[in-house]
Amino acid sequence: MRAAFILALLLSAAFSSACVVYGGGAVYLNRPNVTVNISAITASNATLGENYTISNGTVFYRSHHNDSLLISLGRDSYGWLLRAGLPNASAMEQPRDVNWSEVIWTEMDWLWSRKVINGTNPGDVSQIVDLLANNTGSYVAWKEENWTAIPNNCFPDGNCVRCGPADANLNASIPQYGLEIPERTDDEKVEACFTEFVLLLAALPAFLLIRA
Repeated sequence: MRAAFILALLLSAAFSSACVVYGGGAVYLNRPNVTVNISAITASNATLGENYTISNGTVFYRSHHNDSLLISLGRDSYGWLLRAGLPNASAMEQPRDVNWSEVIWTEMDWLWSRKVINGTNPGDVSQIVDLLANNTGSYVAWKEENWTAIPNNCFPDGNCVRCGPADANLNASIPQYGLEIPERTDDEKVEACFTEFVLLLAALPAFLLIRA
């Protein structure tokens, strides 16, 4: 009887404690002035079903960093979410030996260069990549005027659960071919960088006021 009681206590403690959901790589692109233009993919010459797929408004395509990985870009109640992971796999099944920060860096650069993501700057990408690299089992989101690493068992609003939400739960098959769409011209890249720099300067007084 005593042994059964001790076993019950141990099981109770195990189920009540938080678990680590390692997941893949994920970042919410929810900073003000950052926009996502999915039509840059859907209106291109890329072929639906071969180069990319769509499910419930989320686009899926092969990673440009590692073509065995799946990338998804879609929107939920917290904003646009960029995710990377193995196809048809839950967060608990994602490999831990993949450098997810590099995967996300590659995709953010690729998406910006193709006008899918707009409004980000090199500082954003650098912070996001550093946070992913130094916070295993976390995703990144814009929170309280900063890019922040958030444990995978917590939502961006601060609510947490025992296990999950999974940052990379990619219930989709990987397309047969890779995705390539037209890139910004050099002039368009310069113009985009200048616009993002102006927006950054415009937001600086408000940021300093909040910090004061």
